[in-house]
Amino acid sequence: MRARAKAALVPTSWHNEMLALSESIIVKHTAELISRRRQLTVTSNQALTDSRWPQEVDFFIGEVIEKSVGHVNNSPELLRAIKWMIASATAQSASPRAPFLLDVKSAVVADAA
Repeated sequence: MRARAKAALVPTSWHNEMLALSESIIVKHTAELISRRRQLTVTSNQALTDSRWPQEVDFFIGEVIEKSVGHVNNSPELLRAIKWMIASATAQSASPRAPFLLDVKSAVVADAA
């Protein structure tokens, strides 16, 4: 029975270690990720869209996290958690841009009148 309990802990322990390592990598690259998300966020009909952002996240995971941590893409749970961490770390990038874009449009309309 103890052997089964230990065997069950090994994947959990590995998973937690991979999450911690991935989190430290994301924290290290947060400024770069925020910058990329801002660059890839476009405005369409006064709404912000991140249409190219998911591709950038996949690229970052493949090129940075996968090479440092390894086997991330083999674990759907780990991959989902890493994508959530990246989304959380870069969430602030979408909000500051919206008021600025609206102000610029308002200024253009005011100048045209």
